[in-house]
Amino acid sequence: MKQIAIVGGGLSGVSTAYFLACAGFEVAVLERRANVAEEATFGNSGLLAPCVAQPLVLPGITRTAFSNLFKNDPPILVKSGFNPARWRWVRKSRRDYQDYFSLNKQRLTRLSAYGQMLTQHLQDQYALDQENSQGLLHLFRQQADADRCASVQDSLKQFELPRHSIKGLEAIQQVEPAFQSATPVAGAMYYPKDGAGNCVLFVKQLRAIAQSLGVQFHFSQSVKAIRPEFGGRVSIDVAGDDVADSTLKVDGVVLAAGMQNMQLLKPLGMSLPLCPIQSYNAMAAVKNLDEAPNTALFDETYKVAIARVGNRIRVSGLLGFLPKTDQPHVKAISSLLKVANDYYPNAANFNTASFWSSTFALQPNGMPLTGSTTHGNIFVNTGHGAHGWAAAVGSAKLLADAMAGRETEIDSDGLLLSALAS
Repeated sequence: MKQIAIVGGGLSGVSTAYFLACAGFEVAVLERRANVAEEATFGNSGLLAPCVAQPLVLPGITRTAFSNLFKNDPPILVKSGFNPARWRWVRKSRRDYQDYFSLNKQRLTRLSAYGQMLTQHLQDQYALDQENSQGLLHLFRQQADADRCASVQDSLKQFELPRHSIKGLEAIQQVEPAFQSATPVAGAMYYPKDGAGNCVLFVKQLRAIAQSLGVQFHFSQSVKAIRPEFGGRVSIDVAGDDVADSTLKVDGVVLAAGMQNMQLLKPLGMSLPLCPIQSYNAMAAVKNLDEAPNTALFDETYKVAIARVGNRIRVSGLLGFLPKTDQPHVKAISSLLKVANDYYPNAANFNTASFWSSTFALQPNGMPLTGSTTHGNIFVNTGHGAHGWAAAVGSAKLLADAMAGRETEIDSDGLLLSALAS
């Protein structure tokens, strides 16, 4: 039985640990926090939505960012003196969009549909608490957004995901009676098989299942370095909060720790084309049950999702090209409140909501980074984004199958790296 260490106890790490354990590996998860799902996963929007899976950085992002620079509630947050490395990343994303958007949209949809199916199977198999909502409204404030999304709909027919075009407030309210927008809407798509849930709750329950399969979780353990050894082993230097530093030797390691992956791979001569992107969240108590949504919503302009989570409403998203902070920028809060109040003004006490920010690692082309590196026993699984719950579960299963030498259940073309070049 091969021993595998996973760095990172978020959605990607815990999902990978579960599927590797099912494949017969001996697995240990190293997490620097005190529990699972306390960093990027805590900021996951909760969408389980293959139909809205897409690269987040689209053409015109530079113009959009700076045209809204002095707006109190912008859809994209930047600051003056923007990091040149991030500009290079944005320029690369624009080139990738022009060349590969349709292809990557199809790949993300295929991956997310697979991950959604796996997630639903896990929820049914283990009778997990779900806090799920069924159906998703994809709202377009601008006709240009509606036209762009319509242009790729034909390419998605192969996935047999039902979708319905909706025009007008009354038609939207037939799907979601609580929708009360006074803001002009150019149109909407309704995806009955998409939805949302409580991603953090899912990860915590999956951790318990993984533990029952023999997976060991080591919390408050920071990985300082990884080193390939002769004979095909990997050494991992670990520093603990309350224990002495130690070195763990394993047969392989999966890096599922977001931007931390870059720090661990750099000494090995490898770099990842990732950029830290801030995403923002608000959680508010439901005020009026009759006016609270039962269907998830995704605002295309703001890249914000709204979903009911039990007796609360979660508002998540935006793109923030800003330094990491524990509390969201005041403009991020304004943007979240705007989107929430535009669509469900009386549903919750949004002005007394809890707010926080999370950092996600993203590639310019919007695709996850999953697979092997130039060191054959060092793997990565990262870059799924704030709305990437389904994609992360799908990637974890693909990676576990590949590591076990099994044929993947879906076409993995464009979804698995054979080797990450240095």
